[in-house]
Amino acid sequence: MTDLLEKYAEVFRTLDLSELSVEEDGFKLILKKEVGFENNRSGYVTTAGITDGKPENLETILKPEGKSKETVEKVEGTPIKSPLLGVFYPEVEGKKREVGDFVKKGDVLCSIEAMKMMNEVKATVDGVISNVNAKEGDLVEYDQVLFVIR
Repeated sequence: MTDLLEKYAEVFRTLDLSELSVEEDGFKLILKKEVGFENNRSGYVTTAGITDGKPENLETILKPEGKSKETVEKVEGTPIKSPLLGVFYPEVEGKKREVGDFVKKGDVLCSIEAMKMMNEVKATVDGVISNVNAKEGDLVEYDQVLFVIR
């Protein structure tokens, strides 16, 4: 059973899924990645439910190497979140926003492509970009933190 769980955990990490649910012969496994401001760059995997007799302690199997709840990077500032699910494009009007760039409230930070339409993501505050949490072409989820502005 441990080998099977390790395989599912590896698929979960490799595909960078936010949730995986598997049901097979009375066995049910649900894996979820906690996505939030504190851990979106160094997220960790938790088990939401396992049914097949007694649950096993899967923390050591499912936890990525070197990552734990305690080592999550804390970043202060204003998170700029994705307004929808789509593909991240950092370059807007020939500019690519990077860490250290000063931005004003209303400046366009990036575009998110969804259903063949480009949607602008704007700064909600004046400040300096302290984190960029997505790369060009990444599939970003609704409410995922894209930038942090201090």
